[in-house]
Amino acid sequence: MSGGIRSFSRRRGFMLIEVLVAIALFGLSAVYLVDGVFIATKVVRVMKDTREMEQDLIWVRSEVLSEPSYEKILEGGELTSLSMGEIKWEAEVEMTNVLDLYKVVLTIEYDGNDDYGVDPGVRESSMYLLRTGWGGHADFATERNRLLENKRDQMRELKDERKRRR
Repeated sequence: MSGGIRSFSRRRGFMLIEVLVAIALFGLSAVYLVDGVFIATKVVRVMKDTREMEQDLIWVRSEVLSEPSYEKILEGGELTSLSMGEIKWEAEVEMTNVLDLYKVVLTIEYDGNDDYGVDPGVRESSMYLLRTGWGGHADFATERNRLLENKRDQMRELKDERKRRR
């Protein structure tokens, strides 16, 4: 057996099946890698669009709530934003048990923006505003006077209690 048949242990190079398996594994890992990059890119874009929409919502709230007039807040209005498109807003205002503190429920309806991938929708947010000028409005005057009288009564009771303790 010395000259005619070669031993399998001395061979050099790869068999065809080994090369095909290696190419298949490389191809699969390349597909998963490229797919992962596309998914990551899409997630980054969605996060960016969401962040821009949240920034627009913050801007709209600040624009609406910077309005000092109670009547204009009740009228509602329209704004145009970069990522949300045309916006229609309206507000409901309720007086709280704290003097000159009002609960405002702001409803924002927006058209959306195809360029940013923002679908049309509605957002509602509640916040509390301290507005001393709104107390004189007919919607709140009676309730505000009742709150003031209650606070005065509480202060008189505290003064009387202090006098009794002395």
